[in-house]
Amino acid sequence: MKLSVKVRDHIHDVLITRVDGVYRVEIDGEEHLVDSHKLEDNFYSFLTQNRSYEVSVERDGDSYTVRRGAARLDVMVSDPSRQARDALAAASGPEKIISQMPGKVVRILVAEGDEVDPGAGLVVLEAMKMENEISTEKGGTVKTVAVTEGEAVEGGALLLVVE
Repeated sequence: MKLSVKVRDHIHDVLITRVDGVYRVEIDGEEHLVDSHKLEDNFYSFLTQNRSYEVSVERDGDSYTVRRGAARLDVMVSDPSRQARDALAAASGPEKIISQMPGKVVRILVAEGDEVDPGAGLVVLEAMKMENEISTEKGGTVKTVAVTEGEAVEGGALLLVVE
């Protein structure tokens, strides 16, 4: 997954890939291997370069507040694939719900033929050791459920179609 991350007044190019259960995080061309674990709610443990970090992460749209002890860092994340998905959702026609990164389908919250409101949760995907509820932007009728619970999916995989 390729991201642009703004920290203070500097924008960093970040590439995240999963290798043997560990994340390879490349920041402005510098590679770091990161082992991450969700501790509870918004608390995470990261192990990198033989150092352990426990942080809290609060999300508000594309903005994140990261706290470690008394230190606070505000971070803006720009995800081109999310922007493309948002543009597709705004267009007319069926809304294709796709996986933004590799993960595992934990729960499917709807069935084919269900009517869903805009913003309704459709599927829960575990990625990077976090559960993410994927929702519809437009709402409508669930036409296709293309995955099953427990299935591993790649980034860009079709999960559902809503018309």
